[in-house]
Amino acid sequence: MDEKKNIYFSLDEARNELRKRWNDDGLKKAIEEKLGNKFMPQFKNEPRGIVFRQICSADNGFELFFYAAKYINAKPLILEYHDDIFTHMNEEKKGLGRLRVVLKNGMRSTVDIMDFHASEKQRLGDVAVKTGEKLVDFHHNLFSVSGYEVDFLENSMWFHGIGRAADYYYYLLLHFVAHGALFETFSLDEREKGEAGFVENIVLPNIDRIKKEFGINPIIVRDYPENQTDEEDFYWWCYPPQVNDHIIDYAKENNLPLKDFKI
Repeated sequence: MDEKKNIYFSLDEARNELRKRWNDDGLKKAIEEKLGNKFMPQFKNEPRGIVFRQICSADNGFELFFYAAKYINAKPLILEYHDDIFTHMNEEKKGLGRLRVVLKNGMRSTVDIMDFHASEKQRLGDVAVKTGEKLVDFHHNLFSVSGYEVDFLENSMWFHGIGRAADYYYYLLLHFVAHGALFETFSLDEREKGEAGFVENIVLPNIDRIKKEFGINPIIVRDYPENQTDEEDFYWWCYPPQVNDHIIDYAKENNLPLKDFKI
């Protein structure tokens, strides 16, 4: 597959394609037979909109996904992988412990809710925040604060049952041929060599394989707009107002410093 090929569907395209494919019983049956016992039953009864995070937080990025999934008439489902290992060298994982908030005076700040050194190389599902609460529980509780109702699927056993990403990504993407849409942004930026290599060597070949087998691409929707500025990037990491204020109050109640953040 040409790496410059556009693999993304617009929201309107995804909405129309998902409706058409979901109503194609023959296509759905073929996909389910191909997946066999690897088919996730959460996709059986209604179209699903998926975001895949090791641990998902109720931030502005999630809020965008939530409303986009609703728009294409897909029920939001968060796919998680708690058996992944924490490392502060990974920006997304570190972001689970270094939260970005905006103070009432407009100042951008961060608050560290965990000990990065003590948590290094721990399974994410075992990592605790400084108050003793599990990191997973802390972030999931933010959804209660936000008021969003969403389903979670901790899918570590499914991943382990198949093996490496090179093996499981084909079966993951098959779920988005007729049963749902994946909200994701895959980078081919050479500055992000790990991500670019993953996309070139695993994601694109599996999309190409599915296209050859079924004549259509899986439905993938870009979960962030292209060409984000640093200001916009900060926004997606931040939180809706009620969650933002909750985190600030949490920091003050537990004597966690709020530090200036400069872009």
